[in-house]
Amino acid sequence: MSRKTRLQDLVSLMRRHGEPVSGTALAETLGISLRTLYQDVAVLKAVGADIEHVPGTGYALAPGVLLPALMLTDDELDALALGLGKAEDSAGPLAAPAAQLRGKMVDALSDEPAQRLAGVDRVVAEPVTHAFTDEHAPSAELVFYTNPLSRGSIVHWMLEELGVAYRMVVLEYGTTMKEPDYLALNPMGKVPAISHGDVVVTETAAICAYLADAFPEAGLAPPPAYRGDYYRWLFFAAGPLETAVSLNGLLGVYPTEQQQMQLGCGSLQTVLDTLAGALAGKRYIAGDTFSAADIYVGAHLSWGLQFGSIPWRPEFEAYCAGLNERPARQRCEAFLQQAVAQGA
Repeated sequence: MSRKTRLQDLVSLMRRHGEPVSGTALAETLGISLRTLYQDVAVLKAVGADIEHVPGTGYALAPGVLLPALMLTDDELDALALGLGKAEDSAGPLAAPAAQLRGKMVDALSDEPAQRLAGVDRVVAEPVTHAFTDEHAPSAELVFYTNPLSRGSIVHWMLEELGVAYRMVVLEYGTTMKEPDYLALNPMGKVPAISHGDVVVTETAAICAYLADAFPEAGLAPPPAYRGDYYRWLFFAAGPLETAVSLNGLLGVYPTEQQQMQLGCGSLQTVLDTLAGALAGKRYIAGDTFSAADIYVGAHLSWGLQFGSIPWRPEFEAYCAGLNERPARQRCEAFLQQAVAQGA
């Protein structure tokens, strides 16, 4: 099946559903891999198709969407070719993305529009690839190693927000977590960890950041140019927040002023003041949309408020209340409650 035919079938399928449909269901119906589906959705969006991804639910097509070959006039194609050509020739940060976009659109368009977009004097650029592309492919098996009573619940929430297929392996403290097979993946003998094809990632914040990049269609990481706050608060929670709460709330250790100068977290009071200031009047920690940073920050705040290791503040309560309403979060909470009831 040609890509053009496949794109037509994809648009028709989403139009028939009329409501969000999961990527897995779309891929199975079309007889393609999830990786191919993500690429086709990216092509359609690149040429202006209004396709919304609803995390944890699926893809929705706006009414009246036309196929790529019907969406662009000759003048628009010429203007697009000119703009892409300038970006490709600039040797700047947009050169590679412009080449990728041109290649995707040429593949998607019929012969005449494709030739026009390619340009008479320009060789059509192939999408940029890297040696590790296959390892990151969304079609590779994703295995999630966890225990319900661990930080693995953060990764569980992340996976549910992504809406991708994964296999969960539940390990026990002191036994299966310390067996040779698992220690070969994570010598620390702790959870969570994931394997994605040949890629192994440990450390909860790193797993969240990796998954957001490995499955970009879920929209859980801002575009690279807007990731300042995203990285800042994701790793603020992984560093100063978790360290300060662990020292004070879990171990009962209260560093002196001299010791605070030596610690990256400083004091718990300063950490909480800083985080409260960042959340004041905001629904999300890093911009106007939900991201992996909200999963990590929100999970730590929710735990702290629930178990008393973080004192109540109106900014924290309002922020966590909004996150706890998310369907993916509620599914993970139901799983946890069931595990507790079964004596996990």
